[in-house]
Amino acid sequence: MMGVRSLCAIRKAKDTFALKSDSSVLVTGANGYIASHVANELLKLGYRVKGTVREPKPWLDKMFNDCYGPNRYTSAVLHSYDNVGKIYDILEGVEAIIHLSGNIVVTDNPEVILPSIKLVTNVLEAAATKPSITRVVLASSSMAAYTPIPDQEGVIITADTWNDRAVREAWDSLPAQISTTPDSQWKKRLAIYSACKTEMERQAWNWIIRNKPSFEFNTVLAAFTVGKIIHRQIGGSTMGWVRNLLKGEKQPLLLVPPKWFVDVEDVARLFAIAACDSTVQGQRLFAFAESHNWTDILQILRACQPSHPLILDPPAEEGRDLAKIVPRERALELLRKWYGQRHWTSIATSIRRGLESQ
Repeated sequence: MMGVRSLCAIRKAKDTFALKSDSSVLVTGANGYIASHVANELLKLGYRVKGTVREPKPWLDKMFNDCYGPNRYTSAVLHSYDNVGKIYDILEGVEAIIHLSGNIVVTDNPEVILPSIKLVTNVLEAAATKPSITRVVLASSSMAAYTPIPDQEGVIITADTWNDRAVREAWDSLPAQISTTPDSQWKKRLAIYSACKTEMERQAWNWIIRNKPSFEFNTVLAAFTVGKIIHRQIGGSTMGWVRNLLKGEKQPLLLVPPKWFVDVEDVARLFAIAACDSTVQGQRLFAFAESHNWTDILQILRACQPSHPLILDPPAEEGRDLAKIVPRERALELLRKWYGQRHWTSIATSIRRGLESQ
């Protein structure tokens, strides 16, 4: 349920609604961690949601139908985004698209980058042929802007920043030839994943510039996302990694550098705003709440469950992500306008909600 402050803010924001109440919004990959929250947020706002899934998810339909009544949420099975015609078919009656479904394979082969770009531009091409569609939002990632280097000073991220270093490292064959250690292989895969995210978003913007479609286009770049998981069938993605720390798993500590974090419900709200606010046009919204390292996260876990026997000791001499994220103020401004939020949700609160859910 929304609080009084949120309801009052939303009533005031209605002057800038780009979509009428009861409009239909397509949310791709609706059974995903962030996407399920996006669908939920749109339903709260009075929109109808069509969610794509790769195979039927009866539990997803039931969850939303139980909460919002019949026919507010419907599922559409779409196995892949490699066919523009099949995407076109599911757009009937849709007035906005929030594209969150990403099929990025974690690999050491950079050849996955080009097909990944095509899966995004296919959605744009299909949307451009539907006059009813007025808004399209693409899920990007903090990794499309930069890869954190602990304790590196002077890093300033703006709305025009792209992770060019990751793109260079993804296509550089030299590191793989020099070393095949697990650490070097992971760094290579991380570079390729980040390069995928970078080029998927950048080439989407280039497609918009070249083709000048009638719809407005925005993107949301989310930091490491934690918080509530709204159904037990949802794995929880990055929140699942944090929960697994309670099982004694060390992998996140070894593979993920200190970085910015954000609450999943704040992220979902920004996706809804990017789709629904007529003043948000051609913008990259940066969902970055707080900069943390794993020492901080383990301390939060210990505060939540002080007697838990498997919480790990923090990494020795762990650094921090010191990057200044300039556009995060714009995102918070929009959360304040729409929901009356004075601050980002604290990561301690987010993790507690993530541990308590399901």
